Amino acid sequence: MNEADDIVLSGIEALNWAREVSKLPGAHFNMAFFPCSLRKNQASATLKTEEGCTWRTQMPDEKVFVAGDNLFLYTDKDGQPRQCYRILIRFMAFPNDGYKMHKIDWLK
Repeated sequence: MNEADDIVLSGIEALNWAREVSKLPGAHFNMAFFPCSLRKNQASATLKTEEGCTWRTQMPDEKVFVAGDNLFLYTDKDGQPRQCYRILIRFMAFPNDGYKMHKIDWLK
């Protein structure tokens, strides 16, 4: 496979796909991102991969310390609520193409 076959998604497009996939029964997405400590406001230099994720909304008792538009809220494969900075998501994979990781371009 060459680079021309690789699909690059805009950040907004990828997040919309994640939201739509999460509406389907049993469907999920995978993603790779740089974890960040919200308390330290510092990102890791190592990508973390999460499989079996679903998009979620903010929980009523959840307090957000940064602007909510900056965060991506999801549930991990164990059903635990998680969050990450949107801009730190680098790759996402969806069931429509066999969970092939696609690069996320936030400037596209």
